[in-house]
Amino acid sequence: MVRSDAAWNETNKIAGLGWTIKTQNRVSSFSSPMRFVGSPLIAEGMALREAVEKCRDLGLTKIRCESDWAQLIKALTFDHPLAELYGIVADIEAITLSFDFVSFTWISR
Repeated sequence: MVRSDAAWNETNKIAGLGWTIKTQNRVSSFSSPMRFVGSPLIAEGMALREAVEKCRDLGLTKIRCESDWAQLIKALTFDHPLAELYGIVADIEAITLSFDFVSFTWISR
C-alpha cells in the first residue's frame, strides 16, 4: 500500500511531498521538498508521482495507491485529467506500466 500527501505554501510556492510504502515486512516513509509548485493539487500529484517512482525503483510489482485528494484520484481512475494535472497524470500512467497491478483509491482525511 502506498499513501501520499503534500503540503503547499502559496506565498513561496514551495511544497513538501510525503509518502509511505507499506509492504508485508515494513513501513517506509519518504519526503521531498519541491520549489515552484503552482497549486496544492499539483503538489498532491507530484507526491503521488514520487511515490509511484519509488515503488518502481524498489521493484514492487503490485501497488495500491491512496490519496485524500479526490480530484487527483478521479483524474487517474476516470481518465479525465484537469489541464493543470495533465503532465503529472501522464507521468504516473507511464510509470505504472511497469507494474503487474495498480489501483488508485480515495481515502478520507
